[in-house]
Amino acid sequence: MFLRFRGLITPTSLLLINLAVSDLGLILLGFPFSASSSFAGRWLFGEGGCQWYAFMGFLFGSAHIGTLALLALDRYLIACRISLRGKLTYKRYCQMLSIIWSYAFFWAAMPLLGWGRFGLEPSVTTCTIDWQHNDSNYKSFILVYFVLGFMVPLVIISVCYFAIARRLRKNAKQRGVIHDQWTNERSITLMSLVLIIAFLIAWTPYAVLCLWAIFSHPRTVPPFLTLIPPLFAKASTVFNPLIYYLSNPKLRAGILAILCCCCKDASVESIEMPDSPVPANSDAA
Repeated sequence: MFLRFRGLITPTSLLLINLAVSDLGLILLGFPFSASSSFAGRWLFGEGGCQWYAFMGFLFGSAHIGTLALLALDRYLIACRISLRGKLTYKRYCQMLSIIWSYAFFWAAMPLLGWGRFGLEPSVTTCTIDWQHNDSNYKSFILVYFVLGFMVPLVIISVCYFAIARRLRKNAKQRGVIHDQWTNERSITLMSLVLIIAFLIAWTPYAVLCLWAIFSHPRTVPPFLTLIPPLFAKASTVFNPLIYYLSNPKLRAGILAILCCCCKDASVESIEMPDSPVPANSDAA
């Protein structure tokens, strides 16, 4: 989509592409394992496959929430720090995304290196962090990851969107060009907020499950709570693309143009991401 319509490619769109990559990674590198095992009623790929599946899930999940935090920061800078818009270049965004993927890889690799562990879920058709053995090794890993990998991004997201909401309310009273500009900004900001809410719905059950196993015996976890987290997490890869489509009129127009195979050069130029006015060829540090 972004390759077909170059007008959609902006620094902010790199974040949306990264979110799509994390969703696609879960689908291509995870679903074949879990789907075939679910049909068989048992895990089919041995211990090595279990470690791979859980690693991929942790990697893409961590990258997803990190990107959402960066997206919230992006929206905040565009909405509330106009003087910094010229510094929001492709190079800076690529650097920040590299940090996010390195951060995600670090947390996904720790259970393989001995801090925490991966194992089969009670359904024995998928693998994730082994919360059924709540020893000190598991507890330390989950508590640190919960704070640094889950709560810190959520705090960043909450603070950014609180500031954005205040700014949007203030600018909603203005008229003319400024009002039109903020109407466009609200479109992508709303999509970002919906993506974050969807992420919370998808991954909070896992957080609750892991914390439950820390502060209580794993055997006290209700059976339904062991089934809900994997279902919600996998569903996120389905409803995230729907959010992209439904929340952004420009993306809808581009997708419909591709499906109809009737787009012209003029229509390509008219499809633009409502974003900060950063030059397309900007790569200044």
